[in-house]
Amino acid sequence: MVDVLSPTTPDQLRDAVGWALGSKTPLEIIGSGSKRAFGHAVLADTVLDCSKLSGILFYEPEELVISARVGTPLAEIKAALAEKNQQFHFEPGNFPALLGDDVVPDAGTIGGLVATNMAGPRRIKVGAARDHLLGFEAVSGRAEDFKSGGRVMKNVTGFDLSKLMSGSFGTLGVMHTVNLKVMPCDEQSASILVACDDPKIAGKVMTAALGSENEVSAAAWISSDDVKSLDVAQEMGSGLVVVRIEGPAPSVSWRSEALCKLLAQYGETRPLAESYSQHLWHCVADVKPFVPVGDVSLLWRVSVPPASGGAVAERLMDVTGGRVMMDWAGGLIWLQITGSDAMAQQVRDIAGASDGQAVLVRAPAEIREGIAVFHPENAALARINAKLRQNFDPEGILNPGRLSPPSANGEGA
Repeated sequence: MVDVLSPTTPDQLRDAVGWALGSKTPLEIIGSGSKRAFGHAVLADTVLDCSKLSGILFYEPEELVISARVGTPLAEIKAALAEKNQQFHFEPGNFPALLGDDVVPDAGTIGGLVATNMAGPRRIKVGAARDHLLGFEAVSGRAEDFKSGGRVMKNVTGFDLSKLMSGSFGTLGVMHTVNLKVMPCDEQSASILVACDDPKIAGKVMTAALGSENEVSAAAWISSDDVKSLDVAQEMGSGLVVVRIEGPAPSVSWRSEALCKLLAQYGETRPLAESYSQHLWHCVADVKPFVPVGDVSLLWRVSVPPASGGAVAERLMDVTGGRVMMDWAGGLIWLQITGSDAMAQQVRDIAGASDGQAVLVRAPAEIREGIAVFHPENAALARINAKLRQNFDPEGILNPGRLSPPSANGEGA
């Protein structure tokens, strides 16, 4: 039987962690639970449910900052931003749907988004969630309050805890409040399509676009099979490189024309109507071609230097027989594999040969528990992370096992 703790205030959260520390009770930390299938199963029979730590504390559109409790639904925050024509510039996608959950768009909480360090296509220009986290307040595994940052972005000396907490999957502390930078929506955006079936050529197209003076905000490659599923530019009859530029209308118009001329040497090139452009980039952010329908296939997220993306994508397809989609100008490769063999060693060898990493995003539980979901750390990094966990959570009560599979003695790191 699973026990559930549901704090509604920061004080109650600290008391809950204090009880767990005193009784040495491991905790599984969740918000909406929409990302529970990402990573390994937590080795805990007690759930710390943060969904009732909810609500927007303040939103100052003029100052470009919003503060909210971690359990606040992402949909609620996006709705508030939309009313003021603002957005999270790092463009998070609908990740829960990618995991196979039958959920509505923007499911999940703001805390889960920060804890997993989400980022969409605009990452190549503005970074990920951690780069927009102005500050947070949390409770450590020692049941001690701690915080970092504030309401504004500024240069600081010392250790930037905001960068550390983002992507820690709740293993270093339980956040209850986050302050995030927001940005106005761009006046206009335009997307350029380049017909391309070869991932290597696609990599060259994206590199050329990013190396130009046209201030590209996103670049992706979608195979011909996956283009069909998106109902965009099917008449081109090929895979597509898609490049986006954003900003004031006159500037976008000029840069769009210049980019079309630059990329024409690689294949048929045409602008995409703005009404279709927004839809297409939502599909890229959500990795819509790989959202499961019926049987859940295996899905890898491979991160490599963008200049290597095309060659790595081609190698992954050849070795695994899987389908790929590239984002972040080739720096992010989504690899979908059918069957029950995750081919972890092959995928990681290919990624590692280009100084990359591979994370198994989606797989049945029995597969996830048999291999390392997250890319294995080298010895030096593993020592650093172990010391961090020891300092923040000496008894290992916060999400134990989430980042690594169970070891021989039944415990995860």
